[in-house]
Amino acid sequence: MIVLPVRLWRSERASSAVEFGILAPFIFALMLGVLQLGFHMQNFNAVRSVATDTARWTIVEYQKGNTLTNEQIESKATAYAVNAPYLLEIDNLTVTLTRPNTDVSGTIKMQVQVSYVPRNLLGFFGISSPTITVTRPIYVDA
Repeated sequence: MIVLPVRLWRSERASSAVEFGILAPFIFALMLGVLQLGFHMQNFNAVRSVATDTARWTIVEYQKGNTLTNEQIESKATAYAVNAPYLLEIDNLTVTLTRPNTDVSGTIKMQVQVSYVPRNLLGFFGISSPTITVTRPIYVDA
């Protein structure tokens, strides 16, 4: 009767399964970390492009003679962000337009700030996604 537990204890047939069970959480965490890094890089490029597209649109509108409010510019930036090709999630997005004092005479200076918190794949490991923030100055004729 004692022979069976001793034989099971000495058996090495399940050692691979035990090793995989021990290492699997680390392997999956590394794989999800690589995916998280990819999401972060894509979202950083999207946020940077949204700020640039917003600045370009604002400059063109001012060249046409249109005067825009902060809300109109922020709304356009949000529209760029949530639609193709960027498809950012509106709940994680913050767009702010400020008008600091200009350092170039004859111009109006604006700054568009786009902040975004990427989707988090590592939350159950206790790791949070850092916020991506891009600030882009905009100069238009006064």
